[in-house]
Amino acid sequence: MTTYQSSVAERPERGRGAAFPSLDWLAVGLAAIVAAFLVATPLATVDVDRSIGVPPQLGYTIAAGLVVVAGVVLSARWPLSATLAMLAPFLGLLWFRWFIWGWLLALLAATVVVTYRRGWRRGLVPAAGAAAISLWYCTTDVVAILPIGPVTSGAEEGDGWITLALYLVAITATFVTAAAARVAQIANDRQREATQESKEASAVATLATERARMAHDLHDVVAHHISLIAVRAESAPFQHELDAPTQRLLSDIGDDARGALTELRHALAVLRRTDDEPALTRPQPQAADVRALVEQARAAGQQVEIDGDWGEVAAAPGYVLYRAVQEGLTNARRHAPGEKVTIMKTREVAAVGLEMTNRTGAPDGAFPPGRGLLGMGERVAALGGSVEAGAHDGVARLAVELPDAGGRL
Repeated sequence: MTTYQSSVAERPERGRGAAFPSLDWLAVGLAAIVAAFLVATPLATVDVDRSIGVPPQLGYTIAAGLVVVAGVVLSARWPLSATLAMLAPFLGLLWFRWFIWGWLLALLAATVVVTYRRGWRRGLVPAAGAAAISLWYCTTDVVAILPIGPVTSGAEEGDGWITLALYLVAITATFVTAAAARVAQIANDRQREATQESKEASAVATLATERARMAHDLHDVVAHHISLIAVRAESAPFQHELDAPTQRLLSDIGDDARGALTELRHALAVLRRTDDEPALTRPQPQAADVRALVEQARAAGQQVEIDGDWGEVAAAPGYVLYRAVQEGLTNARRHAPGEKVTIMKTREVAAVGLEMTNRTGAPDGAFPPGRGLLGMGERVAALGGSVEAGAHDGVARLAVELPDAGGRL
């Protein structure tokens, strides 16, 4: 059974949070973008006159850059701590009256990472930090250093509120987009998981149904022969003159046969619980009935050619061969309508089988196991046989081989 593995966007409440990786492609990729933006920012253009007694320090900007880049990388695992670390460099505004705009970009990148990885509630933390810095920038005379040089928000000219509105729209759009991407990813994960669970449930249901039918088959075949043993053991004293010990022995054999038959019925009753057919025994088709099955298909308009001979086939393999032909004809009608089906019966000393072929448009390779093939495989495997089903060079082929000693048990 295939085990479903969730994607990188799986929600922590489904077990991902405790083992969430420190590094992932999204956080590292956005951190690299932030780092490239910081490297491209010309620190030599800082307006020193806006500093209050403390000139801009190269070491401070480098340290701050490392902090915000690391904060983006670690934001998914520790949203609050990473946000506080990325806000720390902005404390320099109290003395320098300037900041590197890449620090604000880092908060936006963290908003994307945290919202997509951990959900919108945690994503609000870096988004609120970015909004707070934007408010500070757009209502004061501080300078933002970009790769194109130092710029202001226009607050000194009374245009800061326009800039603030644009910043808030950008932050909101970033947050909403990341949240929508997370919802879409979770929906896709759930759809894949539901599809996988549906396939597994279908396979389990198919196997349960086929095993229940096999229980009927086993009852019909084995019970018939056990009952024959009991009848022959009990009738032997009336057909031959036997001494008392021999009669008692045959009587015991008859009792054992009836007991075995009772135990068999009890055991098979458990296996048949998934079957809605109430009959304990019922006639089952055999190998000899394949000819009638083919005639029915021909009467329905299907082109079927059958050749070869099985001779005498025991009940169990005969039933499996009948069902295999039935399934093969059904699949041919469904997937290759109008194509001629060829059935070749095969017989060896201790084996019996068949090979069915027809033209098909299916790609080369084994056919995916549907309900019919799963059931057929169960029946064949129960008798120790083998089954092959696939396509090659535009020809669909079904081959079944079962052990059989010419109808003798």
